[in-house]
Amino acid sequence: MEEQATGQTIKLLEVTKQAGAEGFFDLLSNVILEADIDLITLDEFQLNLLAINLQRFAQCEKNINEQGLLIDGKKNPLIAASNIYLKNVQSLFNDLGLSRNNRMKQLLNQIQTESEKIEDPFKDLIN
Repeated sequence: MEEQATGQTIKLLEVTKQAGAEGFFDLLSNVILEADIDLITLDEFQLNLLAINLQRFAQCEKNINEQGLLIDGKKNPLIAASNIYLKNVQSLFNDLGLSRNNRMKQLLNQIQTESEKIEDPFKDLIN
């Protein structure tokens, strides 16, 4: 992954490669770079973990679609695994500031910071 503003890089971990989650890692890296989200080295593990959980969630869903919701009249056990991976993904998105709410907060803070730099054109007229 390209260098972030902090001068640090987020690296693809070997465990992520072994999980076959390189594609998800690359996708996440591109989203983060395009959104100009600054990550630190501590986020490296979480980003890799997010890629792995996305890969495993996708694999569970693929297998559920192939096997069906019921196996021998019982609920497919992959449904529970899929739900766990989905919760992990949601939690990691929040932790990394990638959720919609976190992005909106960041945008609002950025707008507020920028608006404080703009001088009020009516200020001189009032004084």
